[in-house]
Amino acid sequence: MLKSIKKRKHFFLCFFIIAFSFATKAQSNVKGIIVDETNQPLPGATIQEKGTSNGVLSDFDGNFSIDVKSLDVKLVISYLGYKTQEVNASSSKIRVQLEIENNSLDEIIVVGYGKRKKSDLVGAVSKVDLSKGTLLPTADVTEMLRGRVAGLQVDVGGGSLRPGGNSEILLRGRNSIEGNNSGIYVVDGIIRDGGIEDINADDIESIEVLKDASAQAIYGGLGANGVILITTKRGKKNKVSVSYHGFLTTKSLERNFDVYSGPEFAQLRREAVRATDANDMYPDDATIFSTLELNSLANNEFVDWENELVSPGIVNSHSMGILGGTELTKIYGSLNYFREEGIIPSSTYTRKNLRLNIDQKITDKISARFDINILNEFTERAANVNVITRSPLGRAYNDDGTITQFPSGEDGSAFNPLWNLRESDDDEKGNDFVINFIPTYQITDNLKYQLTTSFTRRTSERGRYQSSLSAAGDTDRGIASITNQLKEAYFVENIINYDKVINENNKFDVTLAQTVSEDKFTQTFTEGRGFPNEDLGYNNITNAINGVFVERLESSYRRLGFMARVRYNLFDKYLFTGTVRHDGSSVNANNFKYSTNPAVAVAWKIHNESFLENVEAIQQLKARISYGSLVNESTNPYRSLFTASGQNYIFDGQTASGYSPSQILPSTELRHERVKTLNAGLDFILFDNKISGAIEYYDARTESLLLRRPVPPTTGFTSTYFNAGEVQNRGVELSLTANLINTKDFRWSVSTIWSSNRNELLDLYTDGNGNNVLEDDVFNYFVGQPTNVIRTYQFDGIWQVGDDFANAPQANPDSEFPQPDLRPGDIKIRDVNGVDANGNITGVPDGKITQEDRVFVDPNPDWFASFSTTLAYKGFDLFLDFYAVEGATKVNPFLSEFNNGGTLSGKLNGVKVPYYTPENPSNTFPRPNFDNAPRYLNALAVKDASYLRLRTVSLGYTLPDVITSKLNIDNVRIYVTGTNLFTRTDYIGYSPEVNIRSTFSNADTGYPDATAFTVGLKLKL
Repeated sequence: MLKSIKKRKHFFLCFFIIAFSFATKAQSNVKGIIVDETNQPLPGATIQEKGTSNGVLSDFDGNFSIDVKSLDVKLVISYLGYKTQEVNASSSKIRVQLEIENNSLDEIIVVGYGKRKKSDLVGAVSKVDLSKGTLLPTADVTEMLRGRVAGLQVDVGGGSLRPGGNSEILLRGRNSIEGNNSGIYVVDGIIRDGGIEDINADDIESIEVLKDASAQAIYGGLGANGVILITTKRGKKNKVSVSYHGFLTTKSLERNFDVYSGPEFAQLRREAVRATDANDMYPDDATIFSTLELNSLANNEFVDWENELVSPGIVNSHSMGILGGTELTKIYGSLNYFREEGIIPSSTYTRKNLRLNIDQKITDKISARFDINILNEFTERAANVNVITRSPLGRAYNDDGTITQFPSGEDGSAFNPLWNLRESDDDEKGNDFVINFIPTYQITDNLKYQLTTSFTRRTSERGRYQSSLSAAGDTDRGIASITNQLKEAYFVENIINYDKVINENNKFDVTLAQTVSEDKFTQTFTEGRGFPNEDLGYNNITNAINGVFVERLESSYRRLGFMARVRYNLFDKYLFTGTVRHDGSSVNANNFKYSTNPAVAVAWKIHNESFLENVEAIQQLKARISYGSLVNESTNPYRSLFTASGQNYIFDGQTASGYSPSQILPSTELRHERVKTLNAGLDFILFDNKISGAIEYYDARTESLLLRRPVPPTTGFTSTYFNAGEVQNRGVELSLTANLINTKDFRWSVSTIWSSNRNELLDLYTDGNGNNVLEDDVFNYFVGQPTNVIRTYQFDGIWQVGDDFANAPQANPDSEFPQPDLRPGDIKIRDVNGVDANGNITGVPDGKITQEDRVFVDPNPDWFASFSTTLAYKGFDLFLDFYAVEGATKVNPFLSEFNNGGTLSGKLNGVKVPYYTPENPSNTFPRPNFDNAPRYLNALAVKDASYLRLRTVSLGYTLPDVITSKLNIDNVRIYVTGTNLFTRTDYIGYSPEVNIRSTFSNADTGYPDATAFTVGLKLKL
């Protein structure tokens, strides 16, 4: 029996050895490398045994090793943005070179925490065409986005047009009334504190915009108003490239109006004084003009203040970049010098940038990124200059050529603006320092961990001095002020990503992130008045005779976030993305520090269905729908807290120091707003890539709005903030590109982006009796109207001779502001409403002008769009870009405000308009009056601000390879660009987008727009 057992043991042992040998023989190992079109390794490419779930990813160097059942199988190689290939397995090392997928929906798109093929996008994400945006001669990257993304508006209503100014973005309308409406910027994965003024446009690799809740949810409460993703350039392996981009730009003033000439302004004053005379007689010139003004009229010598104060602006920019690397280290570095001299003297901006991006491979599994960006800038702001309202009567210079202090000879009246320019300084120096350190650990082929860290430090010092000879400083013997600011931001994020290809029909990835950040801001404002020695300007502030006033501000924001995102691809037809982020913020009140932000999206690749596989006209057709609920954080961290400010007072005959409460009553229950967004989209490519684009529909509703309301004065406060109400933004967007001709020598394409948004306040709050409040006239809240609605009386022309003044509603004693002395030349207001005995509005005129006769005017455009076309013939290329805004409305201060010459009083010059006189009656503008501004002037100033602008025309030439190869240069391109060449609008002003600042205001707003011509050169070695 023992012998029998031993024989069986030998038998089974032999059987297992033979079976194992067969099994070993059945498994074959295949090794290879995956490279791109330039023979650079492609890490992360998918290598899969066809028909099975067996697959691996290429490593950092593009190498892979996979065990397959036999060498007779095929391997399927795929990578984002490249055509999928099938190759035969081989016992020897194979080399696979992938080709770029020319299909525009398969281009690589940055989506936050990774990249996707455009065909795999589920959310609403738009990619900016940088080749068009970088044609603009600006240091403001935000301005490059105008007309490049559907639904995105660029706001230049502030000081953004001045040298060194920055624009703001508004994406898909205003989600908030008193809260935040601005999107955020994410640069190389780091959420920025503030704008992107330190980014050099030539350093940017790509810009993407996240527009719906599904795409924005990864950033939680910060992303509710839109996210701008910016990726900068990085080095490449085994390739050294040097690039240069330089351009020179000249700028000139753009306007569509005239001001009154010397004789015209004199006649305006005569008419204004005449209107105050009971006998309607012209005054004697000697009584209304100074001696200098009379001499100016007698000698026909007048001052053209535009010629004196406005000169051509110059922009000079030079950027140099170098990229390269080895197998272990890749580097991109750049230097940029940008200087702009504005069209108004003493307005300049100088910027110097240094960027260094390093990618370091430490081991086969560990790599790290190290980025540093340094900015040094200097801004010189112009003193208060307004060439529109200065009287042309008088002289700008004395006989000896020196600047005269009072051009019209009226001592103590309007100063010469040239004098103020000479006697004022307003300088700002700034330094930005941004450093990122991002190590990555590839734990397995499918599992990756990344630590993202960033530190930002921004310092600025703004010094202002108005000498004792200036208009502002003459009574104080000089005024000096210095504002020091420090911004520091810390950002730490842990990211885990698991990417798994189950088989060719099932793919998914999971991303988990945990974020901690803190933003700190401090400001010190110092002011001194009275200086015996003014040579040192604001640098002598410590020696102010009247003492030094110091004010200190400090604030901080701390945030904590946890994010999870799951994406699933089934049969390459059905796509799913689910995201949730849990955020904590120090901005919110104690009981509302944390919020949860969920979003879900699905997409259907219709073109991959069997019923469309033989339809040659359709290359891509994808339907998307998403829904999410995100919070919108408050911008002020102290609205829920009791705050006080220091106050000095007299106690027992001596000065004492104490504190007084702020005017805002704190609300301890103040919480964040919540934005719920539904988005539906359709992406398409048709007719062999000749037509491509996307259509989007969205409906965003913001609940628990941050609102204000007044409180009784007996409380010691004026108003308080609270949460209530709902606002809706809904709209349609269209992006369309047509490649009409695409041959070897000639290419022609056209693109258009069209957007329409409707904003409406749906609900407010209830009163003490539970009744719905439909309007709040104090803070301009009106249910059923846009959040920024204009409410004013309706202009109905000018009263003329022969009109029925006795029965005019404006003359009715029961009117809100009765005009019993109504006469020809006054503004006529339409009577549109009446009120019944119960106080209800009837909608029928009642013969008097009351508050109910005010009408609502929507200032928002009906739509805005861009249209561009590109033609290329051999080495030449021509680009034209139009931008249009239709249906926008604004209140024009040139026609309504005294400080902007809008009241036709004859005291200030202004925009030339056909005003009423008895000899030349006008039905558009009232009669001038020296003593009183025309009543209801604000109604007349509500004007259409629609416009069509030829924004860019650029002609370029690229040298042929025959020449560049002899010069050992990769590429040489020269170009000429014209910007803001033509604007068609009925709106009177420097720009339909910008209202000029008030004459007597130092606010940093309303810098004039300009027409620019640029000559540029791009080199690549």
